[in-house]
Amino acid sequence: IAAEIAKRVNFSNTKAVFGFQNDTNIGMIFYTSLQSAPCFMEDMPVLIPFGVDQDPHFRITRDIAPKINKPKPALIHNIMIPALGGPKGKMSASNENETIYTTDPPETVKKKINKYAFSGGQPDIEEHRKKGGNPDIDVSYQYLRIFFEPDDKKLKQIHDDYKSGKMLTGELKEILIQKINNFLKSHQEKRESAKNQLDKFLYKD
Repeated sequence: IAAEIAKRVNFSNTKAVFGFQNDTNIGMIFYTSLQSAPCFMEDMPVLIPFGVDQDPHFRITRDIAPKINKPKPALIHNIMIPALGGPKGKMSASNENETIYTTDPPETVKKKINKYAFSGGQPDIEEHRKKGGNPDIDVSYQYLRIFFEPDDKKLKQIHDDYKSGKMLTGELKEILIQKINNFLKSHQEKRESAKNQLDKFLYKD
């Protein structure tokens, strides 16, 4: 499928979209074809959630679809999840210290959050009580907002308590640690029980 897609993507288009140069290696150029291939493995409409940085790849995918007699995929743009180290970067699987993996045990999650999660708090407790924290840049709060606290009232209370200085950074991190570990415990159990069903979903030659 990737080869069929590649036949319909010319270099001038990818050069314009991605800023490729004449010295760009062939792997980078072919990457869009690889990204597109799973969209067309079944003859049915698909919905693709992805980070906004992947948008150019899937715009090209939509352009290619009619050329190979496939339905155009629908796209959902998602916000970038900040890395543990701060809101300016995105979480990347290649940085072990700034990423929570679904295979991480509870003690690893606790260590990563306590040691690496970027804080919007003040340098010391006295100053934090006086000035409060900044939940807009605090990674622990942002993870609660994005993933782990579905109750808007509870989330607002956490926001207000942290911003006022009533809640300390360590207390906020502890809330997140418990939420993540509860989620991962359930996820890991379900993943283990699903292993005997893998053959139902694998594509085989």
